[in-house]
Amino acid sequence: MELFDYMIIGTGVLLIVAGWLCYRFPNMINPYGSMSDERKALVDIEGLKRATAIILTIMGLLIITADVLHIFNVIDVEVASWLFSGSILVMIIPIIIAMKKYNGFGRDKTGEGVYGPRLEKAPKIALVILGLAMAFIAVIIAMISRPQQITVGEDSVKISGVYGREIPVADIVSVELLESLPPIKMRTNGSSTGRYSKGHFLLENGEKCMLFVRHKMPPYIEIRTSDNLYYLNGATEGETMRLFEALKEKEVWK
Repeated sequence: MELFDYMIIGTGVLLIVAGWLCYRFPNMINPYGSMSDERKALVDIEGLKRATAIILTIMGLLIITADVLHIFNVIDVEVASWLFSGSILVMIIPIIIAMKKYNGFGRDKTGEGVYGPRLEKAPKIALVILGLAMAFIAVIIAMISRPQQITVGEDSVKISGVYGREIPVADIVSVELLESLPPIKMRTNGSSTGRYSKGHFLLENGEKCMLFVRHKMPPYIEIRTSDNLYYLNGATEGETMRLFEALKEKEVWK
C-alpha cells in the first residue's frame, strides 16, 4: 500500500468513528450542539443522531471500498480519487434530507417554521449540485480511461492524456526495443490496472521512470534522456514498431 491508500482508508475510518461519536455525543452535530435548550427540545434528536451515524458510516465505507478496488488494481488511482470525492458529494443529499426531517431545515417536528421558507428548496438545490458533480466525475473518469496517444514529431515525442509529456528529441540519449518491461517495484504517482500503466513508477533497481504502456502487448520502447527514463508502446505491435523506427530515424543521440 502507498501513502495515498493509507490517507484514503484513514479518512474512511475517521468518518465511521465520527458517525459513532455523533450518535454517542449528539452535541457534536452542527447546528444542534449550538442550539438553545428550548430549540433542542423541538428536535427529534434520536432520529437525527441515528441518521447522522448511518450517513457518515456509509460515506466511510464507500471511500474505503473505492480504495480497496484501487489497491487490487480494479480501478486507477485517478478513478479512486474521483470516487472518493464523489462519495462525499453524493452524501450531501441524505445529509440535507436528514437535517430537514429531524433538525428543522425550514420546519421543526411541530410543523413550526424555524429558519425560513427559503431553505425549503435546499433538497432540490442539492439534487442539481449532485447531478452536476456526477456528470463532472463521469467526464473525468472517461478522460482518464482513454489510452495515451504517442506521436513522433520533428523535434519532440509527444505523449497525450493524463501524465502526458513532451520529450525533446535533442534530450534523448538512447532508444531501445524491449520484449519485456524491467521489474517494477512500486507506483509513486500514477495509475495502473491490468491493461494500462501511466505515470511515475520506481523500478526494482531503484531507478525512477515513467510508464505509458499497454500491458501484455510487447514490444516496449525504452527512451532514456539525460535526466529521465520512459517506457511506452502503441496499441498494436505494428504501431510500436512504427514508433520505434520513427525514433531511430532521428539518431541525434548517436
